[in-house]
Amino acid sequence: MTNVLKRLFSNINDVDVAQSQVEAARGRLMATIEQIQQRIAPSTLMDEAIEQVKTRSTELAQSAGKVVRDRPATVAATAAGIGLLLAAKPLSRLFGKAKVEPDETPALKRRSPRSRKSPKPAT
Repeated sequence: MTNVLKRLFSNINDVDVAQSQVEAARGRLMATIEQIQQRIAPSTLMDEAIEQVKTRSTELAQSAGKVVRDRPATVAATAAGIGLLLAAKPLSRLFGKAKVEPDETPALKRRSPRSRKSPKPAT
């Protein structure tokens, strides 16, 4: 065991040197911990999320503007279709379209073959 310790500490001649190395390592570790804490702080995470949303919404708006400029008829037709879908119920109420329930559908009357009248012969 002593041979192992000698090999591990062969470069360290003095206890003071070892302590200064430990303090330097502790300082680096504390700096790393502070950086991690700063990165995961709620305010930092919120700021990063807001910045990403701003960037993506700007890109989306630019992309949408390009599509509108390139294909105005397609965009207008799509908007009109979506508008009609959204306004379907209010429009049906406005124009008084009555709903027909399946039970209220009039049944077709079937005539039996016997009840059919034969055509009259022409005289």
